[in-house]
Amino acid sequence: MLTPSQQAIDLIQKSKNILIALPENLNGDSLGSALALENALRELGKKVEIVAQEPIPEQLLFLATPEKIKNKLTPWRDFIISIDTSQNKISRLRYETVNQTLKIFLSTPQKIEERDLKLEPGAFYYDLIITLDAADLESLGFIFEANTELFFNKPILNIDHKASNEYFGEVNLVEPTAAACTEVVASLIEGLSLAIIENRATALLTGLITKTHSFQNNKTTPQALMLASLLITKGAQQEKIIQHLYKTKPLSRLKLWGRLLGQLDYNEEQKAAWVLATPEDFAATDTSNKDLPFILEEITELFPQLNFCFIAWGGENGSSWILAWAKQPENLQKINMELNGTLKNNKLLLSVENNNLPSTKQRLNVLLNSFK
Repeated sequence: MLTPSQQAIDLIQKSKNILIALPENLNGDSLGSALALENALRELGKKVEIVAQEPIPEQLLFLATPEKIKNKLTPWRDFIISIDTSQNKISRLRYETVNQTLKIFLSTPQKIEERDLKLEPGAFYYDLIITLDAADLESLGFIFEANTELFFNKPILNIDHKASNEYFGEVNLVEPTAAACTEVVASLIEGLSLAIIENRATALLTGLITKTHSFQNNKTTPQALMLASLLITKGAQQEKIIQHLYKTKPLSRLKLWGRLLGQLDYNEEQKAAWVLATPEDFAATDTSNKDLPFILEEITELFPQLNFCFIAWGGENGSSWILAWAKQPENLQKINMELNGTLKNNKLLLSVENNNLPSTKQRLNVLLNSFK
């Protein structure tokens, strides 16, 4: 029986037109994986496109220009006009365009009835979809939502490193022990007998540095360090990566991070952190709730001992929201089953009606205690 890696290589070799789909909230790992793999597949003569819901973040523009990533998908396909010729032979066919209307002329000795004609869609242009760093199809955002027929009609190669992955692909190259998706992609590129050249090495190292927080968190494994060393010998521009990832963070976000860090409430027994972001915090730092996923990632990176992290903020019409993270994905799924939120990319968004944060926090504390 073929291993997942062998199945992935076989699927790629059989395909000509490949779509690489990326999840929402692009980061250095998802983008770096896509760019390295796209470059490698083109060397094999494949036609490859990368699509993502969001544009490339400013700090990652050193890897590629904005035009490299498509933000909308046009799933080209043929449409077939079928004509029943069992009783009526077609002797000649011609067509012409008049006033932006295509006219097709059929020569036949008999009359063609409407029942003899049929219009049906043909195959999609892409013959393989590769998803990277996506735990489920829903995490692709409207790229999936607007093209569900395409995703359900074409084989999917699902490449990821998260334990929460739903194994939704025809082939699932999922390695939970890997530090980053780029670690899985690097192995795949070598399995395709392709070299890791300088631009691929830089893209792959960007992913490793992103997911290991510059090799300082618990995702830093010996295998990750060995791969990083190999990528640097292949020409990866480590200093350039560090400069763009860690020296170009928006000042407004850093100000928000500083304010919220001073308000952090930590529960030692549950190893859970709570943060409340107020309208005054956003106004004083020129930020919004859209910056809170960044804050969540910074907190979990700064405090590796955390099992849970919750960021709450007020919304419109008296509602409130909570953005939640859990070290163990199954615990986040349990919380979601109880409170019915939206789960994407190992983050859970909860809506709190009537601004009733205290009671929701109490319910969450009861749940956290039950996970022991």
